[in-house]
Amino acid sequence: MASTYTMVAYGSQGSAVKQLQSELNRRGYSLDEDGIFGKKTRAAVRDYQKKNGLRMVDGIAGDETWGSLLASPTAEEQAALDAAAAEAARPRAEVTESTARRLQELEKGYTPSDEVAAAREYRDSVAALEPEGYESGFSEKLQALYDRIAGRKAFEYDPEEDEDYQRYAKLYAARGAAAMEDTLGKAAALTGGYGSSYAQTAGQQAYNGYLQELAALVPQLQQDAWDRYEIQGQALLDQYKLLQGQDEDAYGQWRDRVEDWQDASRQARDRYESLEKQDYSNYLALMKYYASRAKQEQDAALAQQKLEASAARSGSARSSSGGSRKASLSSTASESLERTMNTYLSQGDTGRVKQLFLQYRDRMTPLQKRRFEKLMGKYNIPMTE
Repeated sequence: MASTYTMVAYGSQGSAVKQLQSELNRRGYSLDEDGIFGKKTRAAVRDYQKKNGLRMVDGIAGDETWGSLLASPTAEEQAALDAAAAEAARPRAEVTESTARRLQELEKGYTPSDEVAAAREYRDSVAALEPEGYESGFSEKLQALYDRIAGRKAFEYDPEEDEDYQRYAKLYAARGAAAMEDTLGKAAALTGGYGSSYAQTAGQQAYNGYLQELAALVPQLQQDAWDRYEIQGQALLDQYKLLQGQDEDAYGQWRDRVEDWQDASRQARDRYESLEKQDYSNYLALMKYYASRAKQEQDAALAQQKLEASAARSGSARSSSGGSRKASLSSTASESLERTMNTYLSQGDTGRVKQLFLQYRDRMTPLQKRRFEKLMGKYNIPMTE
């Protein structure tokens, strides 16, 4: 294929050399635009080729060097591009509507999900079921029994206060009186109805015999009274222990209810906290994702602007130079295109990737084309219309 641009090298002279010197000066070099390709011009060409990643770093301005020069922006053009990109990037001007809307919603703050809200409501409802403090229904009875037990007098036996003794006393007194009367009657019959001291003595002895029998019963009556005292005391203790056991059972049932509530409350609280933590983590991840996505969309839009500006300059340069072939992509433009494609690929937008490839395919060098074709093939993207 015939060369599109005029190749110039060390020793060349003429308008093509002068245009080369002018293009190099626009990119920061300081050459005399005299149309003579000398050592300084050759050093400048070699430096430009190296800095822009051209395949041939030989100091000769051929198609690749000319194409890169005419496609890459000048310092002034780059500054204008950067200013335009900064202006376009302000308040998400280049962010898609869906991304901007979602990010705006997220920036309002964290809103719990329905599942988290339901878990919180359930946690609060369980907390409201906390059992009241334990109140014994046996405390008054237990206190009354305790007072009776603690207030019992020490055992003292007084026959005059013993009902059994009093019954025996009446019984033995009656028997004694009957025996004395019988003795006196018998004595009177023997004496013809006249009493005697002997009869009185015998009657009194009969009476005293019954009193002695009554006295002999006192130790047994005292033991019986002691047994009754012990039985009554033990009955009070048994009744106290019974009520105390019932109180302990009631307290145990209350403790079981409290522990069941504590377990349910802890489970409800742990579930709520776990769900909220995960939900908030998801919220932060979404914030990070959409913020990153917004930046990627901004970067992609800026890269697209740069590519379009580069294409416009290349077309203008071709028109001024009279060339008919599209200028090849500079290494800077190629890198920008690759970054843009990768951004769209991360978003799953293979259609935009294909569109960019087809748009700039004719301007790619063979090496660039192979690299982009490899990228397209990796994602199975068709490389034809």
